[in-house]
Amino acid sequence: MNAPPPFVIFTLPRSRSVWLSRFLTCGPWICEHDQARYVRSVDDVRSWFSLPFYGSVETAAAPFWRLARHIRPDLKIVVVRRPVGEVAGSLLRTGVEFDRAALEAQLVHMDRKLDQIAYDISVDFADLSEERTCQRIFEYCLGLPHDRERWASFHRQNLQIDLATQLNYVRAYGLQLCKAEATCVRATRAVIRGAKFRPGPVDARGISIQQERLGTFIRDGVDLFSEHCMAVGEEPDEWTRKNIPMIEQLESGGCWQFMTARSNGRMLAYLMTLVGPSIEKVGRVSATQTLFFASRDAQGMGLGMALQQASIADLRSKGVHEVIMRDGIRGAGGRLNILYRRLGADDFGHLWKLQLKAA
Repeated sequence: MNAPPPFVIFTLPRSRSVWLSRFLTCGPWICEHDQARYVRSVDDVRSWFSLPFYGSVETAAAPFWRLARHIRPDLKIVVVRRPVGEVAGSLLRTGVEFDRAALEAQLVHMDRKLDQIAYDISVDFADLSEERTCQRIFEYCLGLPHDRERWASFHRQNLQIDLATQLNYVRAYGLQLCKAEATCVRATRAVIRGAKFRPGPVDARGISIQQERLGTFIRDGVDLFSEHCMAVGEEPDEWTRKNIPMIEQLESGGCWQFMTARSNGRMLAYLMTLVGPSIEKVGRVSATQTLFFASRDAQGMGLGMALQQASIADLRSKGVHEVIMRDGIRGAGGRLNILYRRLGADDFGHLWKLQLKAA
């Protein structure tokens, strides 16, 4: 009998990480706490994830979640979020001396890394006081039925590490930890770079149209994303604030299509489409186009029509029943209706957006 996949819970310090590691050490399962501090090589990570009935709660390993998922594609990932200000305040109240500015800067950095994780479950720290939240994590990570008596015996316990002892360990093994971190950084970058680009058929102009994975799309599309942002009146880096972790999750479930046009490897245009069940009719699959853009350098090349035709053909082959196309008000918005009519699409009304601001 094969053991179930391992799990990792990523969070910031002072987020009930020790409590979770003890709570989830149950039956055949062992859940460690900050196991990453013992890693000295990528092989150590592989060995770690080869152990049966094994998990860990990690407060400093978020930058390496891609490496972990690469080594174990079936790895279960949970994220626990706590506001940085609360974490900093909790650490400063431990009596251990910290440089407050440096501490807060490090916590902000780590919190941003948590933003990037393509998690399976994400919960708020405050909700760990609720049985239903702990039940959700317990059943997902361990695959065991919720044990109400166990939760009742645990939920009021205040379990913590000896922070001074752990910091002493980090200082004593600082050189080894820095080398291990550099090794894992290189391995993570290799994972990102290793996403393979497979060009489609190349026409006489050297243009290829193909469907891509998110990894290559993001890696090679930065210049085009920035051009798109500026074309619609946004800052060049606005694309970095898109909900990429959610897009990663949807892609892993087969719900995103990334269609691109390239010339000798350079990305000139793209069309992103979200695919999922229709809410209007049971059994119907609907595709909704989201981002659609072509570089100024591609004007007159017909790449918009080529992307649309390739996208629609692919969606049709996968059993999608309908495609919803958006004609916005920024960039080329207001002119796309001509393209859509040429494709045979019918006017299906208009989208309106009401911004809801806090009172």
